[in-house]
Amino acid sequence: MRLPVLLLALTVASPAVSQNFSCNFGKQPACLDYGAQVCSSSGKCVDSNAACFDSYQCGYEGFTCKSNITECVDAQETLLRKHNTLVDDYNDLLKKHKELASDFDETITAARALKSDYDRMESSLNGMESCLVYASTLDAAKECAP
Repeated sequence: MRLPVLLLALTVASPAVSQNFSCNFGKQPACLDYGAQVCSSSGKCVDSNAACFDSYQCGYEGFTCKSNITECVDAQETLLRKHNTLVDDYNDLLKKHKELASDFDETITAARALKSDYDRMESSLNGMESCLVYASTLDAAKECAP
């Protein structure tokens, strides 16, 4: 009777060995039926859909739980909302900047036109002043007016 048990153990163990499945000393692997669960003494349960790995399978960081991923997704969504708010604020500021820059350009253009008018009038006034200073008669002074 020992031979069939040994053959059965080798048959069951061979797929696990070929996949490098191993358990720590004192632990036993288990294959679960559909809908079955295994629960630890601390009350944590895994069902037949669970995949269990060595705690350092992926390096020192290990694995994460779904709840951690949910927290990460929530944090990412919060950051995304903040990012979108900042982008909207930036776009509003950029729009205001462009409006102010346009207003500034219009003001500079108007100021240059006024400066040009001022320079022209000042030149005309200087010419009239010079004409009046050198006018020797009233008739000559009358001719200084534009």
